Amino acid sequence: MVGSGPILLGLVLLFGFLPFWIPNKTNPKRVDKEKPNFIVILADDMGWGDLGVNQPALASHTPNLDAMATDGVRFVDFHSAASTCSPSRASLLTGRLGIRNGVTHNFAVGSVGGLPLNETTLAEVLKRAGYITAVIGKWHLGHHDGHHPNARGFDYYYGIPYSNDMGCTDHPGCDIPPCLPCQGPNTTQQREQGGCYDKVALPLMENRAIVEQPLDLGTLTARFELKAEEFIKEARVREQPFFLYVALAHMHVPLSTHVSSQAPYTDGLREMDDLIGRIKDKAYNGADRNTLIWFTGDNGPWAEKCQFAGSSGPFVGSWQVAQGTHFVPLAHFPGYTINICTH
Repeated sequence: MVGSGPILLGLVLLFGFLPFWIPNKTNPKRVDKEKPNFIVILADDMGWGDLGVNQPALASHTPNLDAMATDGVRFVDFHSAASTCSPSRASLLTGRLGIRNGVTHNFAVGSVGGLPLNETTLAEVLKRAGYITAVIGKWHLGHHDGHHPNARGFDYYYGIPYSNDMGCTDHPGCDIPPCLPCQGPNTTQQREQGGCYDKVALPLMENRAIVEQPLDLGTLTARFELKAEEFIKEARVREQPFFLYVALAHMHVPLSTHVSSQAPYTDGLREMDDLIGRIKDKAYNGADRNTLIWFTGDNGPWAEKCQFAGSSGPFVGSWQVAQGTHFVPLAHFPGYTINICTH
């Protein structure tokens, strides 16, 4: 199976339009009960080797994902559609590779375009099938005008418009590697050393409104959990099937956790796993199990970040060979990613 988008689109065609019914005795009045709910959780820059179930000989920091892998379905020969963020996300939502959908590079803070307007997204397909839709997290497919998620089939949007390193923050001490605040001395020097972007503060958006800028990255996890819970509750009140796309900021740098240790990446991995476990609990609350959860990664770890990057396990590529290293993160080209599906 190649490409994340076509697989998910196939699931929609199978479950969204053909008869698929799961008994739900707790709510016999539910509308469209032959249509399951979909939750797609996308990790950012997570490595194949970060998942405990993929490397059982090592200590696991992902108990919730390991449990999902054990109880659900694992796609063990599953490839990312691209090696960078925007193209892989465009493929996931359209079912088409970048050479076909036109997204072959990352969009930047100053980009005025985005996912081409003639492309159809999964959210648009599901809306026509009667679903309520939401994206919580990193969008990175254009944030102006018709490229905004609210114009691409999503009823609700809460999150950041691009990567969490594409903007300065007011709390550099929480970010690893650290970036300086928006205003301060030696900003240019820090940018050259650490890659920090100092021209525009990172915004947090709710639909088309900016609700916080600069964003406190340390609060993102709790906010994403709250908004996911609110959306799931709203969909149940409406008795309407839902599609929730959770595009995490984990495990992209800068890493931002509330735990202080010598292993910030491991802390972030545990924080992400805990968040996924809580979202799963909210989705499966009560006897209503008519929900399919799919977890995957966008493109593999960002190898150049060294101790702040994940592990690609045994899938060593040309960059690692050139560095004379093995069993380190994958970079520069499409590679293995993590895919778990449970319901």
